[in-house]
Parts: sequence; structure tokens; C-alpha cells
Amino acid sequence: MEGKLISLLLIACLVLRVGASNSVLNNSFGAQLVASPEKQNRSEGTAPCLAGWVISPTKRKCFGYISSSLSWDESETRCNGYHGNLAAMTSFQELGFVQKLCGEVASGCWVGGIDINSQAGFVWKWSDNTSHWNESITVRAPLHSGCTNLSCYVNTSNEFCTLVTNETTSLVAERCNRTHSSICMVDIEKKCYHMHCHREYLIILAVVSGMILCTTLAVIIWLLVFKRSKRRRKSRKLSNPAASALVPPSWKVFTCEELRSITKNFSEGNRLLGDAKTGGTYSGLLPDGPRVAVKRLKRSSFQRKKEFYSEIGRVARLHHPNLVAVKGCCYDHGDRYIVYEFIINGPLDRWLHHIPRGGRSLDWAMRMKVATTLAQGIAFLHDKVRPQVVHRDIRASNVLLDEEFGAHLMGVGLSKFVPWEVMHERTVMAGGTYGYLAPEFVYRNELTTKSDVYSFGVLLLEIVTGRRPAQAVDSVGWQSIFEWATPLVQAHRYPELLDPLISSSSSQIPEAGVIQKVVDLVYACTQHVPSMRPRMSHVVHQLQLAQPSI
Repeated sequence: MEGKLISLLLIACLVLRVGASNSVLNNSFGAQLVASPEKQNRSEGTAPCLAGWVISPTKRKCFGYISSSLSWDESETRCNGYHGNLAAMTSFQELGFVQKLCGEVASGCWVGGIDINSQAGFVWKWSDNTSHWNESITVRAPLHSGCTNLSCYVNTSNEFCTLVTNETTSLVAERCNRTHSSICMVDIEKKCYHMHCHREYLIILAVVSGMILCTTLAVIIWLLVFKRSKRRRKSRKLSNPAASALVPPSWKVFTCEELRSITKNFSEGNRLLGDAKTGGTYSGLLPDGPRVAVKRLKRSSFQRKKEFYSEIGRVARLHHPNLVAVKGCCYDHGDRYIVYEFIINGPLDRWLHHIPRGGRSLDWAMRMKVATTLAQGIAFLHDKVRPQVVHRDIRASNVLLDEEFGAHLMGVGLSKFVPWEVMHERTVMAGGTYGYLAPEFVYRNELTTKSDVYSFGVLLLEIVTGRRPAQAVDSVGWQSIFEWATPLVQAHRYPELLDPLISSSSSQIPEAGVIQKVVDLVYACTQHVPSMRPRMSHVVHQLQLAQPSI
């Protein structure tokens, strides 16, 4: 394919060059043939002149005899059509040349002399406005009507122009409205006469256009060849057995039997706290020792094995201290499993809402550490990964805590494997509240990084207050966390927003100003206009500023 394209380019450029060369040659030979219809003219060197015209002895002008009988003004206009003027003679040599060209015309031929009035009085000049009026060639013989010089017509009321004759008087004055033949003159140095200059411009334009076209074609073909060769290199790389794995070498493709073995056939004793609607999460112990968490997804007949592995491969390439690492996956006749690293302290949801009696609860410092490290993981997805990754499902049960209570975000890309109806059902709470879900996604199905910022804002308020995004209240039924918190915020009763477990777990209670900063950040993240929400990198910065004053 590349050879055909390159051959096409070479042929096109060759045709353009040959065409331009032919145009130049045709123009040159055509000009010579047109300018020299007769052998005698060619012997006189008429190549630069038009057909039937002759070159002057000085080789600087072309003269042509116009047989049409016209007035002086009409003759001048006719000469202008050749990009010239009526003849101007500045020497006896040129005068004799023009007389010969006029031939035996008894009445003479119009040439370019005309009388004009100026500040210096009545003067004669040539119509081309460049040739010098040589008085010496006009006084060889008396003029008509007994005048001995053209200046004798200064006192007449009629306009007079100049005729050249073959009589004893070479130049005579004649009323300009009389009709005669004429002698036209074109200055060769001006080059623009008849269509010659246009031909030159067209040739130059053709050559330049051809070069531009060749260059453009060369660039396009180079890009096509480069893109095709890149695809071939990629294809050869994928065809290599060592590099053709559907998953990175750092993680394993498990069989269903292996997963059943390490999770004790997905027993309830190995089941971790999570959302059963997506299939559930189970702990397991690999043969080489490490513990893992096995996420079982709902069975799907729509997603094929290769597509599933491809999506998991993209997620597995995301490495950050605050993201849960993927250890492997499994696809078995529509059953899909993802194997994650095991995070010892489990989901944040359990630490906020399922603390056993007498169990340890999270104090303010722990909660701020959870919020900050979680924000760092989300900021990584938004700012450091290209293209940006939108998590889509930020909630307490997807945040796992390590032994030092650092947050690890789970389920990156998992929403692609969960039906929209399931996601919508679990995020849109009872009573019409939206839980963690951004309103633009609920109403317009728009999903951006700002949707994750909204979800984080809801979760941050949940971390501060210990309340779920929506929960049942006897007096009003279901109440969203913002319906409960907003009156307290408006009244500046910030300490009342804190989870009661904070005061029972630590004697170190944050000041009202510190709580206000965090709550202000919550409301900034959950503004209804997505563009007004801050970036997650800004959220990380604000949370880091709030921690030292604890």
C-alpha cells in the first residue's frame, strides 16, 4: 500500500513538473512564432514582440502598424489595449524607423505627440509620459499651414496631435479628431503587453501550486505510512506470545476452581460486608500466603471474555497508594470475578455504622486522615491519569481502611460491569433523595470528574456526622443528610454536626472553626452547578490545612 501511494506521489509530481516545463517552452516558442511570422522579421530580432510588430534599432521597443483609420484618442486607446502607447520618437534613428513602418500612407500615421497647456505655457509631450520630447527632430522642415514649429499652434483653439509622414516634413500637427492609421509602441522592459505577463504569472502560479501540492501529498502519505507502520509494530508486538497476554504479567488469571478453593466455595464465613446486589465480596487465602478479597460480579451474557479482561487490564495499570490494587481476575462462562489485595481494616462503612458494642470508633484525626488520603486517590484519577478516570461510585462501602487507617479506594472502573439499574437503585435513596449520586447524572445522565467531587462531598459529610446519606426518621420518614445538616449550618451550630462517637473516642474535640472549614468544603463540593465545584487537588490542599489545628 505504501509503495502504491509513494508511486502515485512521484507520478503526480513528475506530471506537474513536465506540465510546467511544457508551459514555459510553449510560451517561449509560441511567443517567438507569433512574434515572427515572417523570416525577415526573425532576422530583425522580433522574438520579444507581438505578431506583425517589429523591434526598434535600440532593441528596447516594439512598434506595430495599425491600419484602422481612427481618431488620435481612439488610436491611443487601441495601443493601450496592447499595454503600450502611440509611438514616441526621441532620435532621428527612431523617426526614420517609424516613417518606414508607416509606409506609403499618404495621409500619415498617428504617433504619440500631443499639445498640452501647463504652467510653463503651451508644450508638446509624448503620450507615454516617459519619453523625452526632442525639439531637434521637429524643426527639420516647415509644418502645415505655414508653421515652422509645433509651437506655432499655441494660440489656436483646436486640439492638435502629431502625425508622422514620408513627406519632406516628417512630423506634422493635425487636429486630433481627424482619422488616420497609427503606429503603436510597447516598451519591452515593461514586459506586460497583450497577454504575455499573464502567461508568466500563470506559469509561476502553476509551478508554485505544483510544489505546494507535492509537499502536501508527501506529508499526507508520510502520515499514512507512519500510522500504518505503527499499527503493524503494535500488531507484531501483540502477536508475540510473551506479550500477548490479555492481562499484565504482574497479576494472574485465576480459574473458577482456584477461587472456589481459596474462598471455601464462597462460604458465608468468608463473606465480607458489602453490597449483595453486585454479587458480594469474599476473603480468601492464596496458596503462597497473601490474603485477597474476591469480588463476584453479577452474571452477564453481554460482556465477552476478551472485553472483560481488556477493561480489567486498564484498571490494573493504575497504581497509587490510595487505590486498592488488583491481583487478578477470572471469567468463566459469564461468571466474572475480580481479585483485590486484602485491606485489613475493611470498609469505612463498617467503621461508621456497624461498630460493635464497646468496639473502637474513629476519632476526628482518624476521620480527617481517611478523608485526606481518599481525596488524594481520587485526585490521582482525575489529574494524573490520561485520559481522566471517573470512578462513578464513591461511597463508604467502597473505601477500605488499612491498619494505619489510611483510605484505599476500591472499585475503580467497576461501574462499567454493574448494570445502570443496580447502580441507580442503590444510589437513589428512599424518599427521592439521591445519596452519593450527582444531580446532573440523575437528571441528564452527565458524568464527569465533577460528579466524583459531588460524591466525595456527600461522603465527607457522612464521615463528619456519622449519618448515612439518607436514613429513616420517625417524624418525617426518610431524611437526607443535607436536610438534617443545613439548619445547623445556617445557625452556626457546627459542633452539633459531629458524630457523637467522636467525643466518646477521644478527648481531643476539634474547634468550631476547624469543623466549619470542613463543612464549608462539603457544601463547595456539592453545589448543584458542576463547574462551581472545586478540583480534587484543591480539596486535598484544604483538608491538609485543616489537620494541623486539631
